[in-house]
Amino acid sequence: MPNIYQVARYHALRRPEALALADRTRRIGYPAFHAMIRRVAGMVAAAGAGPGQRVVALLENSMEYLALYHATALGRFILVPANVRFGAEEFSFLLSDSDPALVLFDNRNAALAETARRWANDRGVVMRNVEQEGWGETPFACDAQTDRFGAAEDEEVALILYTSGTTSRPKGAMITHGNLAWNCINYLVEAELTSRSRSILTTPLFHIAGHGVLNGPVMYAGGALYIMPRFDAEELWQVLHEFRPTNLSLLSAMWVLFTDRYSSRDGTFPEVQTVQTAASPLSQARQDEIQRMFPNAEWIWGFGMTETCVTTIRTRNMAEMRAHPGTMGQPWRHIRFRLADEAGRTITEPGTVGEFQVKGPTVFKGYWREPPAGGAAFTADGWLRTGDLFHIDAEEYTYFVGRSKDMIKTGGENVAALEVETCLLQHPDVQDAAAFGLPHDLWGEELVAAVVARAGRNIDTEALMAHARAHLSGFKTPKRLFVIAELPRSSSGKVQKFRLQEQLR
Repeated sequence: MPNIYQVARYHALRRPEALALADRTRRIGYPAFHAMIRRVAGMVAAAGAGPGQRVVALLENSMEYLALYHATALGRFILVPANVRFGAEEFSFLLSDSDPALVLFDNRNAALAETARRWANDRGVVMRNVEQEGWGETPFACDAQTDRFGAAEDEEVALILYTSGTTSRPKGAMITHGNLAWNCINYLVEAELTSRSRSILTTPLFHIAGHGVLNGPVMYAGGALYIMPRFDAEELWQVLHEFRPTNLSLLSAMWVLFTDRYSSRDGTFPEVQTVQTAASPLSQARQDEIQRMFPNAEWIWGFGMTETCVTTIRTRNMAEMRAHPGTMGQPWRHIRFRLADEAGRTITEPGTVGEFQVKGPTVFKGYWREPPAGGAAFTADGWLRTGDLFHIDAEEYTYFVGRSKDMIKTGGENVAALEVETCLLQHPDVQDAAAFGLPHDLWGEELVAAVVARAGRNIDTEALMAHARAHLSGFKTPKRLFVIAELPRSSSGKVQKFRLQEQLR
């Protein structure tokens, strides 16, 4: 299985004129990117981080950060991307859990990095400000064969990505070089990416989407990638005009910010072929506006998670979504899947709800510091338990019901939070919504919801409650509504319901 470094070197040799990367000030081809990977790998080795050792990256998106990612297959170190929105306590947890040999940071994140200086000094951990000390000038020392193909084997860990769970402390998901390569192959085959594909890296590289959704696969195909240090709606608008991407993927929260700032009245982008979202649902009104802004693009929706190296299910086009309303699409060809009931039995009857479980070459190796078999993440016979509830029709179109852990059990009835949220989002005054349970003596859990008003609008809670009662069963209607300024979200855009429960109980 080819690794990400090997493919970058392949394009450097065979397509030396092709644009690889662009940002606010630079445009480089694949030969320059390959040389950058070699220098970054050399810097990591010189700092003392060898095979199997962890390198924490507290960095904004950049060309060099992408080179660091590719360099894992050359130097065989393990990259641990840190969330740049962490507080000191969260960053300290990541450091103590991952036990790195090297911590890389930039000026923007220097203050957070410095909170760990004493910890690093006590343990002999090297800390390097790459903006002040540089990314290195000496290429990684290796023989010709290693320069061609890298040094990592498929089963070796390339990344430890700390999952942004909604209910507990993050866990370090171990993503292998084989996982990354197979994910790229899935995208090339299923999304029809080619060397003519162009995309924009808007998602942070501490999130699996930063590596796996379009961005990594576009480079694997030999296409071009524009790198944004952080998402910014105004910069994205400018880059869309200047870079003219063929494919665009934003997290749902990014789509909200972008469409709140711009609309099709400001301009359209007919050259974009696909637009994609992930993390949480968007209202139909917002989806309609996105389609007007990108008139020739297929609207793509899908399902994935860090533990599956991102996507496992994806729609192909708008016609498919119209023919099968509410579908997530069909599972991709390089995975095996099943639905299982609470007893672990495989469900074969179409339309029956069960937990979506997966096997395949994109499934992660397990959680860092947990048993080799993956602990509770896997069934006894090796299926990854996604924790997500689906039903599948006779044509194998999938329909997401909700998180098995995001079910509110109230008065003996199970309510999927997603169903309640989808209903609330259809109200014209609601921009964002989260349904969750609060402890209740009689019902066990009281079904409540937090909502955020659209810009320039006010939410009449009685009118919104009437809207919910008109569309939901009585036991699925929130007993209370909280109007708040914004929902607390993780870096991936997932609503952190445990924070809402802490704030509103």
